[in-house]
Order: sequence, then C-alpha cells, then structure tokens
Amino acid sequence: MSDPALHRIGVFSRAAWGVGALGVMVAAFFVVPQVALVDGALHVDPGQGLVADRVYPYYEEDPVRLELVDGRLSGDERGGWLPFPADSEPLAFRMTHEHDDYVNVFQTADAASFELGQDRPENLEALWDPDDVVYATPALTDGRLWFSAGTESWDLVAEPVESTPLVDGAANGSGDALLSYRGDALSARFSHSGPGFLRVTLYAPELEYAADPAVNDVDDFSTRASWRAPGTVLFRIESTGGEWSVDVDE
Repeated sequence: MSDPALHRIGVFSRAAWGVGALGVMVAAFFVVPQVALVDGALHVDPGQGLVADRVYPYYEEDPVRLELVDGRLSGDERGGWLPFPADSEPLAFRMTHEHDDYVNVFQTADAASFELGQDRPENLEALWDPDDVVYATPALTDGRLWFSAGTESWDLVAEPVESTPLVDGAANGSGDALLSYRGDALSARFSHSGPGFLRVTLYAPELEYAADPAVNDVDDFSTRASWRAPGTVLFRIESTGGEWSVDVDE
C-alpha cells in the first residue's frame, strides 16, 4: 500500500477515535452522576445542576427543619425539610418573587423508613420563577418535603389546593376540572368520547416531574395511567370538547 494511502488511513483513524472519545465524554456528562466535595462531604448530584453550587439537605447529617408560617416558607442556601403528615391538605408552592436560582422540591412519602445520607427522595419539580407551580400531595403515611436552592435566601408561598373529590372513585363530565382522590389505589382509567382532546395531569405522592401529562389524546379513546405511592391524587382535567370519565382502580 502506498505511503499516501497509509497516511489517509492514519488520519481517518485518529479522527474517528477523536469523535468517539468526544461522544463518550458527552454521554458521561449526562449519564454519570456528578460528584463534588462540599463542606468535607462527598455529594452526588441527582441531575438538577452542579452539586457544588447547592446543598441537597437529605445528604446532610443534620438538615434544617423548615416551618410553614402563615402560608409562607423561607430558607437559605442550606435548604431543608418540611413535615408533611398524612392528614395534610395538598399544597401548591410558588415563588413570592424572582430568585437568583431555581428551587427544587422533593418528597419522601414515608419519613419513618427514609435514611439520611443513603436514600434520595423523589424530585416533584423545580420552581424557576413566580409563574411556576409545584403541587405536593400527602401520602397515606407521614412524609417530608425537601427543598434545595442555590441562592442565599428564598421565599415561597404555599396555598391549599381546592378540588372536587371523586364519588366512589369515579367522575364524569365535560370541560376542565380539578378532581381529587384519596386512598390506596395506584391507577385509574380515563375515557373520552366525541370530538376534541383530553389532557390529564397527575399530581401524586412521589410522582417525579408531575407536570408531564399522564393522558394526552383526541376523540374516542380509553387509557390507564398509574402513580407510584398511595395517598391523595389530583387529576387536572383539560378538555376542548366531548365527554370524559375517570374510574379509579380500587
């Protein structure tokens, strides 16, 4: 084989190796958890930002206990946890003003079985600005809500959520609605008939990234959606036409 051919093969091999190595590094950045030494302890980033910029309180030996005062919840860069008993009302959290960074809201459905420094609570959602809302619903067991923020101070408002309870685990109607169910069921069937779309967003204990719709379809259909922990579940119904029904699998 001629020297020019060998040279071209060598150049191609080095380029392919470089592209492959770059791909591995990019994939590792998104897949492998980031770790950092913070205050003398090794922390693992759960995927919501550089862990060195914020404290995840459930990895701390003595996390700050927060208190809800007149519907307001405030804290600092240490974050903290809020008791969320089984008999609590569902709460809607919002920022009271613009912050320098987002605030993560996590949930532990069963506080008694949760091990600090070992277990990771489920990430409900993040608050980025005053227009964002995070819904937290209680489990059938006493739990905790966790808050992590990369800012020196943060201030949230927590409002009880008004909803229409299901009767015997079922409801039907048309148009928009916010329904609620409390019990040990972990799934429900959603049906729609007639022209138009039906979108259903679930808010349930430990349901991660709850802003994603569980149901989003058009015209005639029937489908089932599920959640991971029993307790209070909110069903946000959005419909442009037709009739819908909800039947919890009790």
